[in-house]
Amino acid sequence: MICLFGGTFDPVHLGHLHAARVVCDALALSEVRLLLSARPGHRAEPQATVEQRWQMLRLACADDGRLSPDDTEIRRAARQGRPSYTVETLEELREQQPRAVLAWVIGSDAYRELMTWHRWREVLGLTNLVVLHRPGTPLQLADELDALTRERRLAQPPQQPSGGVLVLEATMRDVSSTTIRQALAAAGRQSSGHCAAVADLLPPAVYTYIIEHHLYGVVSDA
Repeated sequence: MICLFGGTFDPVHLGHLHAARVVCDALALSEVRLLLSARPGHRAEPQATVEQRWQMLRLACADDGRLSPDDTEIRRAARQGRPSYTVETLEELREQQPRAVLAWVIGSDAYRELMTWHRWREVLGLTNLVVLHRPGTPLQLADELDALTRERRLAQPPQQPSGGVLVLEATMRDVSSTTIRQALAAAGRQSSGHCAAVADLLPPAVYTYIIEHHLYGVVSDA
């Protein structure tokens, strides 16, 4: 199985890594690819540059052999000069691996917005979806997506190349890239070179990179 976990990773944090490891364990995988979205088409432009986010993602994955940074969308965005779309990434991968079992990891909040994605109806024709969902809470999907989920829902990890939806109930770490950016910006306004509030939410190498490169409003100690 080829398993992809996409995101802007602005910045990548311990919640992302925990989710990827949960998927590895639940699906008995040797690898999850963390695929960096260079220029997402459905959300605001990331604050860090694509090069900075890529370096942080590489640092975050360096200590876990099961987590692999993937630059597929970065390379395509550089060629095309426009936002990157999940469906195009899946098409590219499907051309390379026509019979492979593909799985795309997505949080339940993002899954609720699936119908806003570019060419969203084609996604399940290219991959299976693994939806990370907090136990004991309803998915609360729009009617069309709810019906699709019921029709395609799997009771076990996908065996077919595409078309299934596996709802994986797992407790996630309550970490938000938005909250991290806001805390770093607040520390910057107070002329602090460090931000203890987020240090425990980030891989140490990523936190060091942010401080050294003065990202998200962080200022120099000098």
